Amino acid sequence: MSTLRIHVVAAIAAGLVYAFPASADPGAMLGAGNVHASDRQLDMKLGVLRTVGLGMCRIPLDGRAYWKDGSPNPEAADVAVLAVAKNGVTPILLLEYYTRWHDAIGGYDKWRAIGRALAERFAPGGEFLKGHNVPAGWGIVHYTAINEPMWRSNNPQPIDPQQYARALEGLADGVHSVSAKLHVSPGGYQEVPLFANKNPYIKAVAGLYNAGKLHAIDIHRYWDVKYVPMDKGSRFSLQSQFDQVCKQAGITAAVKFQTTETNFKRRLVTEDQAARGLLTGLWDALTVVGDDGKPVTQFAMPWNVFNTTEKDTNYGLCIKQAPWEPTARGKVLMAVVALTGGMEIVSCDPRKTGVTVLAGAGRKMWVWQNRKGWTDRPGTSFEIRDIPAGVRRIEVHAWDGLRKRIDTDGRSRLVVEGLELDQTYMFLAMP
Repeated sequence: MSTLRIHVVAAIAAGLVYAFPASADPGAMLGAGNVHASDRQLDMKLGVLRTVGLGMCRIPLDGRAYWKDGSPNPEAADVAVLAVAKNGVTPILLLEYYTRWHDAIGGYDKWRAIGRALAERFAPGGEFLKGHNVPAGWGIVHYTAINEPMWRSNNPQPIDPQQYARALEGLADGVHSVSAKLHVSPGGYQEVPLFANKNPYIKAVAGLYNAGKLHAIDIHRYWDVKYVPMDKGSRFSLQSQFDQVCKQAGITAAVKFQTTETNFKRRLVTEDQAARGLLTGLWDALTVVGDDGKPVTQFAMPWNVFNTTEKDTNYGLCIKQAPWEPTARGKVLMAVVALTGGMEIVSCDPRKTGVTVLAGAGRKMWVWQNRKGWTDRPGTSFEIRDIPAGVRRIEVHAWDGLRKRIDTDGRSRLVVEGLELDQTYMFLAMP
């Protein structure tokens, strides 16, 4: 069983130890949603986060919670925020998971007041958190609003794009009035309207990105063998779509990327086939880069870690919730977290080679997206270079676990043979 790699920094209050992630390894960048303030399954969900080793979670609030009697009501999130803090997880806050506002969205002033109230209460070092003995370095840094604004079951009457933009600008200005170091981003966009260049909402806020008010583009990615296929090359990858969206919307600023919902749907495929795809999808999400080739991914949240397949055939990642029993896709998620513990991404090349290199804690890993169109060198062999001194063997991992071990015999380079096409490999250097 993997655990959160966290650094306990202090503060025992009422028998509770607060902690926060020590490094930005993939486990710290991976997370899950949703964790509600009023959720009867709150303890179960936080236990799942510990079991899987996920470092982040999404806390949603709807308008009946954060806005009360004509004023902001940030207290609605207190229970969830403190529970998440106790468990050493980094939260992002989402206002309006189901964005059923219609014409009641409100204006700039309302949203500025909401942003300021939330940031004053939950930003790192705030009086509320200090009053509960939460370490100064822990708090909500990421504030988001308006999830999937085009989804018609959420919005039978579409929100006006300009109202949407004014609300987000107000939220951003309110949050930034507390600290310019805090981040505000729109809630996630569905991938299909973005592919068709038919999402007016991202275009409406392009100027806010370029002015530095909005931080990251959140693209939801549900891989589907028919509608969002992985076997058609990387043109459906998150990297490709991120580049496409920035260009089409006119976003010229060096913005970040995040995805608060991603999975490989178990639709028209077996669970094993979905697991094989999910491994590629996770590394796709974790390794999006900007124009300079440097990683810009903030976090990636598979949906849904908490749901069983009995309840949620396409997206559920477990067979049993408590104790958490993973599906094949759930095992893939756990493996990525466990194998990369203590390592950070030092280089990635999703536009050409499909190779990512991680290092840290005396360890090193190479990840290869061995799929046609995802790498310029698909094949049955992979050359590993710059093997550190002292490495005695290379472990070859794929979606179904450890495939083989290869002794290095002191070599700094070796070729791994006998690989299969159309999947992702992780090569872990071991002492």
